[in-house]
Amino acid sequence: MASGRPVLLHRDKELEVVDDVLAGLSAGRPAVLVIQGTRGIGKTRLLHAALARRPGGVVLSARGHADERSFAFGIVRQLFDPMMSGSGRADLGAPAAVLDANVHAPAMAAVSYDGSAPGVPATLLDDLYRATRSLTAGQPLIIAVDDLNHADPQSAQWCSYIARRLDGLPIAMILTCDANDRGAGETVRDIMTLPYARSLRPSALCRKCAATLVGSVLGASVDDEIVSACHRLTKGNPLLLLETAARLAAADVLPERSELPRVLRIGAIALSETVLEWLGGRYPSLLTLLQSLAIIAPYAGLETAAMLAGYGAVAAEEAGQALAGAGLLEGSPPQRFTHDLIQSTILARMDPRARDELHRRAASLLHRLGSPPKRSARHLLSASPTGDPWAVSVLREAAREAVSENAWEDATRYLHRALATAKDQTILQVTAELGAVEAHLDIPACLRHFRTVTALADGIGERADSLAPFATTLLTLNSPEAASAFCDIARGLDDDPDGRLPDRREVLLRLSAQALLTGQSYGSRAAMRHLGAGTSAGAQDYLATAALSGAARGKHRERTLTLARRCLDGGGPIPPTLVIALLWAGRVDEAAYWSEQVAADARAHASMTGQALAVTLLSDVAYRRGELSASLAHAREAILFARGSHAIGLQAAAVSCAARVLLERDELDVAHALFDEVAAREPVHPFLHGALLEVQGRVSIARGDVREGLRALLEAGRQLLSAGVVNPACGGWRGQAALAYLRLGQRVTARRLAEEELELARAWGAPYGIGRALSTMSTTAEGDRRLDLLTEALTVLDGADGGIERLRAMVRMGIALQAAGEARRAHDTLSEAYALADDRGAVRLAALAERNLTGAGGRPRGGHAGGPSPLTAGEMRVTDLVLRGMSNLQVATELSISKRTVDTHLARIYRKLGIHTRAELAETIRRLRERPTGTGRWGGQEE
Repeated sequence: MASGRPVLLHRDKELEVVDDVLAGLSAGRPAVLVIQGTRGIGKTRLLHAALARRPGGVVLSARGHADERSFAFGIVRQLFDPMMSGSGRADLGAPAAVLDANVHAPAMAAVSYDGSAPGVPATLLDDLYRATRSLTAGQPLIIAVDDLNHADPQSAQWCSYIARRLDGLPIAMILTCDANDRGAGETVRDIMTLPYARSLRPSALCRKCAATLVGSVLGASVDDEIVSACHRLTKGNPLLLLETAARLAAADVLPERSELPRVLRIGAIALSETVLEWLGGRYPSLLTLLQSLAIIAPYAGLETAAMLAGYGAVAAEEAGQALAGAGLLEGSPPQRFTHDLIQSTILARMDPRARDELHRRAASLLHRLGSPPKRSARHLLSASPTGDPWAVSVLREAAREAVSENAWEDATRYLHRALATAKDQTILQVTAELGAVEAHLDIPACLRHFRTVTALADGIGERADSLAPFATTLLTLNSPEAASAFCDIARGLDDDPDGRLPDRREVLLRLSAQALLTGQSYGSRAAMRHLGAGTSAGAQDYLATAALSGAARGKHRERTLTLARRCLDGGGPIPPTLVIALLWAGRVDEAAYWSEQVAADARAHASMTGQALAVTLLSDVAYRRGELSASLAHAREAILFARGSHAIGLQAAAVSCAARVLLERDELDVAHALFDEVAAREPVHPFLHGALLEVQGRVSIARGDVREGLRALLEAGRQLLSAGVVNPACGGWRGQAALAYLRLGQRVTARRLAEEELELARAWGAPYGIGRALSTMSTTAEGDRRLDLLTEALTVLDGADGGIERLRAMVRMGIALQAAGEARRAHDTLSEAYALADDRGAVRLAALAERNLTGAGGRPRGGHAGGPSPLTAGEMRVTDLVLRGMSNLQVATELSISKRTVDTHLARIYRKLGIHTRAELAETIRRLRERPTGTGRWGGQEE
């Protein structure tokens, strides 16, 4: 430690008592001064200060030690050996100490050193007394004993004996004693009854003195927060403060506020290690209790730790007070560590095998006490596997508790340990439970457990029971392998060969629902017989999937809606498949409402995979309503969730939703890049694959590769049909392929596909699908037939929340009117379509409307008749104001929009024009306005 350490701090009152005692000694008055306190509080330093202030005389000094408690007269020998050895000095620097000629030398040589002497002979005590008294001839005597609590019984008896016989003698006894050690308790109590006995209890250092002490070690002024932290950790204990300051100095910690985290960490470790060193050597029983508390904290307190350590309640209470006094525990009663690092330090210093055993015992104790299973499971995770059946049971119960709290990662840890311990049939059960949990976090891990269960299960009944936990939409959509297995089991249960289906009603319903999701009806006959009121989770899942399956086939729309209503009447959580069924059935508002509920449930359950599916549904609904920005935001969020759980099927679905919006926004390169994320992956559900291929085809066509796009669209149709998805409300691949054939000049094939789509849409009866098919069909017709189809399409879509498809039909109507020579109606229709498309961010449709509007002799607000511009009308309005020298905020005020919207417009303008500054903007716009009129990218044509 630094040499700059102060001599003594915060001891003025104590030194006044010492001076009073020493003054009385000079006057011939006896005194016994007992200095009591906790370890490190400064008892020994105060004793040395007292000796340094003595007026003269003889000093006999000794110090007790825990290892010498069994040495008879160990303290007394230290006091008198200097005289009996002939040195003639009782203490270095003291006057000569000579025994009176009439006094016999104490006969201690005959006393055993092993402490086996039954008692101190009276003659020996008298000889010692006489020897002590003889030393006071003409001079005072100070007997100083440090750590009296470690004195052997014989020496303690002598101290009490001599203290009672000081009347009239110039003798002062100064004794120090650890207040938390009961070794000298009886001796101190006896002494304190004497009229000349006084007690001193040194107090902890105040903050000011702590600052002085720490500063003297660090050699600099210390920040107030650093001082407060050190003072709070050590509770003003001088020795602990010195140790902390020394470690801070050794670590080159600057006494500045920015170093506070390091100070707290180093201080907590210093406190822990120093006190543990004290306890280990002097109070091993306290150390055992402290270790037990470190094992079970913070979920159990000192009472439970005492049970674990084998302490009684009274002993535990006393030990708690002692540990609180040492600065390790706090609270009333002391129950918790003063700093987390104290607990970790204690655990780190324990023998690994002892720590392991203590964790096992803690788990068993908490289990017997009826604590929550996760408390016991926490200790089982920290101990090595034991193979005990009760441990497996506790871990499984803890996992179920964690699942109920949506703590999926905790449940996974519990079940992993249970699986490491399980034996025989339990392995199959635990693996199934683990796989069901992993479905929410990690689809590949879930599939690994699925395969294990499939291999271990024997017989149709056991396979059904074991795989039922896996039978969820989350897994079926991401794994054709799992979907196929569900179908096989459902097919085996369909005829109920063993007559056990009533006992497996939920299992049957869950497996049959997944079979329906693959386009198969295996198990449905038996499921419908056992469906009942449809109030269970399995029944709701089956009803929702049956509604979805009916919608996919494109027949009996009313029956689909009836099944959906029965599902809703169940009252439980809404299955995600119900939202899709409602959307395909044309109930967009209902689908929007229930998609929000599904998303809220997924977020509440903190299921990574569940949120990927739920947010994808939000994106799909938003797109159907024409809310492109919201749809894209949801899709991107869903991609992140799907990546997190490695759900490749749901990632494909989310990418499809995002790319579809990016296509409408004319961000083709961004859309194309998204497909790389899901390329060359494992197979996914045919519907999801088909949806992805459809969007890929559309993007390829928009990028100019019509043949490649057509191939993707036709493959999308093949995938969807293989999954039983016939309904054009579920996918518009026929209409998009028809447009591609038109681009390739194959009008007959295009018309055939468009007619097929329209026929299927009318058979299903959902307005959205009919309107979209009519709009597409119009591109294969001419003249009045074309106008009639578009008029019907707009009529149907007007009452069906037509969203983006209504805008598309409007643009087509404007183009058709223009071709029919109805310039005024064409202008009005295209102007309205342009305004709506521009407002919703449908850049491609807005550009198409603008170009055809220009060709019709008009121009939208902010547009320029002098030639086509790559900018939309909204972007041109922003551009005009910017070129007039307005700031973004002024533009926002002028147009009554937010500054953020202006920022977004300007960023998009720069990106479209390939520029970076306002100066470049002015030059680019000048050139565009000078460009001669032309058809542009889509001029006079449809998409």
